[in-house]
Amino acid sequence: MYNLSDPHLRDFTFKQRGNIDGYILIYSGIRKLFGTITRSIYLTLYNNDIIGSFDIVGSGLKHQFDSGITNDMHIYIEDCFRGKGLSKIMMKHMIDKIYEDIPDMNRQQMIFIDADASDGFWDKIGMVKSKRYGYNRTPKYYEREGAGYEKYITINKLYKFALS
Repeated sequence: MYNLSDPHLRDFTFKQRGNIDGYILIYSGIRKLFGTITRSIYLTLYNNDIIGSFDIVGSGLKHQFDSGITNDMHIYIEDCFRGKGLSKIMMKHMIDKIYEDIPDMNRQQMIFIDADASDGFWDKIGMVKSKRYGYNRTPKYYEREGAGYEKYITINKLYKFALS
């Protein structure tokens, strides 16, 4: 189990956003490194051991979502904490933080996943197969947002799922 103080997280700036039932802390984090922006929500126990994380990774000109470069997401929850609605909580906090940081955010912004090994989780939240998935073999499409990624959802639809 990782901890917020682990060296691989040293480039993140963290802010506590709240707690769940008084025993799980919610942190937002952001890291800008080598032109890549990683936004994260971490769920930790009080000793800062991470039990869940949700990341959106991409890059941009003025902010992460303004360049047409693919933003992809990853989610993880420790086995013993699954099935408790924590994914929705992390998604809601992530999008609330994005909307706080970028008030004029295009809510139709697409967020992608690279490969679906979730046993139906991504389908459940409303992700759809990307029509851009097969374009990764054609050079003129290499730089197209989402080229080579399997599924996508708009940030607005992701938010609606998180609130449901």
